[in-house]
Amino acid sequence: MAAGGRAEGSGIASVNAMPASTHSPDSGPCDSCGADADDLAAVHRVYVTPEAWDSEERVEVVDEVERWCFPCRSQYPHQPLAG
Repeated sequence: MAAGGRAEGSGIASVNAMPASTHSPDSGPCDSCGADADDLAAVHRVYVTPEAWDSEERVEVVDEVERWCFPCRSQYPHQPLAG
């Protein structure tokens, strides 16, 4: 088939060179950055407000469970899901 050709009626079962991936529960879009990843882990997001001259340090752990990729887990504050 020439570039830009049509696959219909050519007898080709699929024009996709890669097999369909089987997504594990640990793959899909990251809830933090949105990137597709195959190394997602369940975490609680943590908001950290540093201490300043006019306010105390504040740490808030969100109850909602999110699935984060490795780059987000290595850069942003979070709490791994216990278990």
